[in-house]
This record gives sequence, C-alpha cells and structure tokens, in this order.
Amino acid sequence: MSTPAPTAVTARRRPSRSAALQAVLLLPPLLFIVSTLPGVRPQEGYRFLLDGVLNNLAYECAALLCLVRALRTPGGRLGSCLLAAGLALYGGGNVFWTFVVRPVADPPYPSGSDALFLSFYPLAFAALVLMARRRDGRFVWSLWLDGLVAGLAVGAAAAAAVIGPILDVPADSWAAVAVTTASPLLDLVLLLVLASVLSMHAWRPPRGLWLLAAGLVLFVVADLLYLFGTARGTYVSGRLGDGVWVLGVVLMALAPGWAARRSRFSLPRWAVLAIPLASTVVALAVLVVDHALHLHPAAIALAAGTVVAALARLLLTFREVANLAESRELALTDEVTGLGNRRTLYRAVERLARHDDGTPAGLLLLDLDRFKEVNDSLGHHAGDALLRGVGQRLQRVGGEHGALEVVRLGGDEFALLLRADTDAAEAVAAAVHEALRAPFPVEDLQVRVRTSVGLASLPTAVLDASALLRRADVAMYRAKAQGLGTFTYSVEADEFASGDRLATAELLREAIARRELTLHYQPKVEPGTGHVGGVEALVRWHHPARGLLYPDAFLPVVEGAGLMEDMTRAVLEQALDQARAWQLAGRPLAVAVNLSASSLSDPRLPERVERLLAERSLPAHLLEIEITEDFLMADRERAQVILAGLRRRGVRVAVDDYGTGYSSLAYLRELPVDDLKLDRSFVTDLGSDPRALAIVRSTIMLAHSLGLRLVAEGVEDAETCRELTEAGCDVVQGWYYAKALPAADLESWLARHRAATAPAVTAPVPAAPASSVPAAAPGCAGEPVPAAVPAVAR
Repeated sequence: MSTPAPTAVTARRRPSRSAALQAVLLLPPLLFIVSTLPGVRPQEGYRFLLDGVLNNLAYECAALLCLVRALRTPGGRLGSCLLAAGLALYGGGNVFWTFVVRPVADPPYPSGSDALFLSFYPLAFAALVLMARRRDGRFVWSLWLDGLVAGLAVGAAAAAAVIGPILDVPADSWAAVAVTTASPLLDLVLLLVLASVLSMHAWRPPRGLWLLAAGLVLFVVADLLYLFGTARGTYVSGRLGDGVWVLGVVLMALAPGWAARRSRFSLPRWAVLAIPLASTVVALAVLVVDHALHLHPAAIALAAGTVVAALARLLLTFREVANLAESRELALTDEVTGLGNRRTLYRAVERLARHDDGTPAGLLLLDLDRFKEVNDSLGHHAGDALLRGVGQRLQRVGGEHGALEVVRLGGDEFALLLRADTDAAEAVAAAVHEALRAPFPVEDLQVRVRTSVGLASLPTAVLDASALLRRADVAMYRAKAQGLGTFTYSVEADEFASGDRLATAELLREAIARRELTLHYQPKVEPGTGHVGGVEALVRWHHPARGLLYPDAFLPVVEGAGLMEDMTRAVLEQALDQARAWQLAGRPLAVAVNLSASSLSDPRLPERVERLLAERSLPAHLLEIEITEDFLMADRERAQVILAGLRRRGVRVAVDDYGTGYSSLAYLRELPVDDLKLDRSFVTDLGSDPRALAIVRSTIMLAHSLGLRLVAEGVEDAETCRELTEAGCDVVQGWYYAKALPAADLESWLARHRAATAPAVTAPVPAAPASSVPAAAPGCAGEPVPAAVPAVAR
C-alpha cells in the first residue's frame, strides 16, 4: 500500500515541532549559564545538582541540539554531524569525570575523561574545515597567510600569558605530561585554524561560521582559564568561567542549519588591513618581552612563526601589486595595436567630467570602410598589420592636435577624444582623413583604406561617456549612409536645440497619439538551421523636415517631455498589430519589444498586456518583453512580481544588453526570465580574441544550465556567427543577416532567406542588388550569402 503524501498541514507542523524540540534542548544549558552568574548562587563551590547533573545535561543537550540542526541541513551534513559527535564526546568526558573519576578518593590523572575531552579536538578541526569550505573551491594564498599571521599571533600572546604556568606544573608520569601539554596546545592550534578559515572568507563568513567561531573562541578562553586555575589551585566550580564554557558549546551547537551565503556583517576594510600589521606587532612584543621574563619556548616559537608568516605575506603582497599593475595595463590596452581600449576611453571621459573648465569634449568615432575585405582576402594577420598601421597614424594626428586619448574600441573602430568644440573637432576629422589617405604596406601590397567618421561634442558640464559615444555612433552611421569615406557630426548638446525643442515635442506627441511611429524589425535567426522564429521591433520616427530619425536623435526629447510611457505603449500596440497581420497571413513571428523602466514599474502591466493580446486574438507566445539589467537591479521585488505576472500569461521575458550593467547571478536565479541577450560588445572580435570567446562560451553555458536561451546581438560577419554556433548560441541577430527593416522589406527578406536555407536549393542564391533590403544569409552551418549592407551598428 502506498504511503499517502504529506498534507500541507503536516508540512507546516514539522518546522514548529523542530523549533519546539530545539527550545526544549536549549533550556538546560541556559539554566546552567544563569546559575553561574555572580550573585545567583547562595554559596560558592561544587553543587551536585547544578555542577553534576545540570552541567552534564547541558553538555549533552547541546550535542543533541547540534545533531537536530545538522539533520535539518539540506547539504553539507558531514561537518555538522562531526561537530555534534565532538560535543557529545566532550560532554561524555564530563559525565565520566562526575560519576566515575570524582567519587574516587585519589582520582587518577590522566583518566578516561581526559581521553574523551581530547577526542573533541580532531572532530572539531574536521568539522571546522568541512563547514567552512568555500563554494567556489578557490584557495587564495594571501587570505590564508593573513589568517595564519593572525592565528600565530593570538597563539603567541596566549602562550606567553597562560601556557607557561600551565605546563610548569610537575607531573608524575609521561602520560600526565602529555595530557597537560596537549590540551593548551590544541586550544592554540584551534585558534590558529579558526583564524585561517575566517581569513579565507575575507573575514566575511556565513552566519553559521560566525556562530561556530564565537563558540570556539569562548570554549578556548574558558578552557585556558580552567587549566590556569587548576595549575594555580584557584579554580572553583560553578563560577562564571563554567558558564562561558557551556555558552561556547551552545553557540557551536547552533552553527549548523544556516544559509551558506555570506552574512551581511563584515569587518571594516581598515580592520581587515590592520589584522596582519597588529598581529606582527604583537609577535614582536612577545619576542621583546622574552628577553626580560624568559617566556615558555612555545610562545617564542609561535611569535617567530608569526614574523616569518608576515614576511611571506609581505613578499606575496609585492608580487600581487606587480601583477595588479600588469593586469591593469592589459585591461586598458588593446593587444593588437597597443592603443587604449574602451575602458581607457570611459575613464578619460570621467576625468574630463570631473574637471569642468567650460571647454566642450569632442569625440571622433572612425570605422574603416571595407576592412572585412582585407581580412577575407589576405587573412587576419594582414588585417592586424593594417590596424596597427592605422593606429600609428592616428596617434601621430592625435599628438599634433592635442588629443587626450586615441583608442581602438574593437574590430575596425577607433576613437579620438578631444578637448575641442565642433569646429575644432571637424578640423581634426579632416586631418584624420588626410593622414589615412596614403596607402599602407601590407603583405608586399599597398592597401588603401577610407574611413567613415562620426563626430559628437558635449559640454563637460553634462558630459557622459555613453551619451557621447552613442551620439558619435549615430553620426558615423549617417556618414556611411551618405557614402563611404565621408564624415558627419551631431550638434554639441542636443539634436533639437532651444526653441525647436517645444515644437519637436509637440510633433512627437501627435505622432505617438496617432500611432504614426515607424517600426523596423530585425530578424532573430537560429544559426545552426537558419530558422527565423521572431524579430525585434525597433522604433523610428519620420520627422517632417529631417526625415527618418533613429532613437538616439529623439529619445532625449521624449524623456524630457514625459512621453516615454506613452511612446512605449504605442510601440507595443503597433508591434502587436503587425504580429497579428503576420499571423493572419500565415507567417507567425514572435515580436520582441523593449519596454521602458516607467512602463515596467506599473504593477498593472501584466493585465494590460493580456488585454492587448486578447483584443487581437494573439497567442501570448508571439510577444517577448525585453528589459534591462538596470531595471532588475533597481527594484528586484517589483520586477519579480511584474515579470512573474507576464510569464503566467505566456509572455516570454528577455534580459537585454546582458553583461553591460551590474550583472548579478542572484537575479538570474530569483527572477522569471527566458532569454539572455548578450550585448554586442561581447561578440566584437570574437574570432581573434580568445578571452572574448571564453566569456561568451561561459555565458552560454551559464544560460543553458539555468534553462535560459542565449541571444547574441551585433553579429556582423560569418566568422563571428560560426564561433557562436560552435559555442552553442541559440539565436543571433545582426547585420550579417539583415539590418532592421520595415515590415514589407522584412517579408521580402524572409522569402529570400527561406529560399536560401531550403534543403532543395543547391545553387548559391545571388546577392540582392544594392537597395534597402540586404541579401538573406542562411545559417552559419553552411556557406553564408553575403549581405549587401556594410556591417555597422544597427
């Protein structure tokens, strides 16, 4: 007969029963601790009911409490069970002494109780190591040495204070000498191991380890006080020292069952840095005092060990500093050209923003036209040689015109940061064109390159690296659209300046209200098969005078006029309308829409989305909501509620631009998401940068292990697509396949793409003529069809 499943009532009772049992087990130790407080006992001295019965009951109850908590721990029970066994043996030694050794007229020393007492230590050592193992399995020498220095110093100080008097007591046999020596030395070793374990957690261990550490410290202190008192004949049963002993055992018993994550409490940074220094000073003080008081050799040995460990830590620090300097240089340097990289640019912009002198900051963003042809025809080593030559000429031009930084952003993109207004930056752009006009010697050939240059300028008072780079990127895109080898620029502060801003905001308000925004759709392709199951909707706006504008050109006006939520709603509705049209035409495509933070903060969003889908009779799986990491990290609880509501209704959720914000593995575990969209910066130079490829592969493995789909943006060439396919990437999108297209052009592209990827097709599909619709590229598993549009940012 099958056993019935436990009901919800039974499941609720179990924790309460366990809590009640633990409370009962805590009662005897607490009563004994109270009995040792000054003024509680009417008379000092040994009392059988208190120091015999209640004291032994307290020890064994603490061991049983530790076992109960260990069995309730989902993982890592071995260490907790060993600790419970150690406490039980120690309590057993106390019971043996009370009922077997103490009644004897001439108690033997050592006895069976001492063997039980000493058996606690190896079990405590093993439990401490097992319970304190780091989850990441790393062994950091610097942290371990910090703990070793601290532990040796504590041992030296304790040995100097108490171990001499303890060990100087005469003993009748070698066994008595061994037991008398072992107990204090094991206490000191226990402190040493404890300090090392805490340091391995950077002095911020889990809560359970804090309790174990506190209990061990109290246990060692009480043990040393007892040994010192018995050696001097001053020990009296039932005093506060016995209560401290039991309190230490209770804290150890409470250690199992806590979460393995680090506790919020941690030592201040100055305290962590001061621990090795203070420990060294203590050790030196012990060595100095020895000249006058002739301390026990154990104290001298521990102090000397502290100094040696501190010297080893100092040497390791020198090496770490040298490695850190080298790593910092590598992190800020492009390995191909030797120029600075994107991090260097961002830091330089931050320095400019901190030192505002009223001079605008200008940024030139350069893209080498048809650089891919050099790589494809001559190989990557030739492409690298060309990049180095370009970098050298840009450095020369930058030096002549006072450029603050000349960097390579990745691929064939370079940037020059200037302290100059738009006119001066234009002059530098002209000088760059002139400097790159001469051919470059590559592989015994003379290679000529042309560049498209985007120019952006912002006052330092409102300077922001992302905004400056974004504006320059938009300007460079327009340069490519106007013709290869040209440059354009965005104005200094805003595309819509002064009086035009109000009129522009009103035009935008009308366009949003009338649902006249333009949506372009970029296909999302499964690289292994070429299958297109969805698209991403990207908003555009036809300005009456300036033509088609991209988001970077008008979003500042939208945000300033408070239209972001209205525009997001309009984009969502228009995207759903298009998804419905495709469904009715027999071509269902899932549409991804990036929602603003203001829309995602609305707790009624899931209901509104459900209503919009129902009005169009559209299945929920044809809609995907894209969100940013910044929104997730800003209000995780609200995000969890809203995203869970969307997921319950069948809407997919994707994290956009993953890896560019304050990425946290915690939100991937806690929040309901389906896709991770890897930012385009991670796939740049994927074929030539092993570190970038390692990051991408690790991210794909992480996504798959969490049951998520990995989408890569910004895929611009066949090699990148192939590397992503081999790494297991689920979906890619980018100019390698198609730019973001109007709905009608996308349908034409889909027809060409399906024909190119159909199994029956054996002859290559010819590239489309130069137009707004690029050629369709099949999956990376086969030979791709080249796109007619140059691979640049979307």
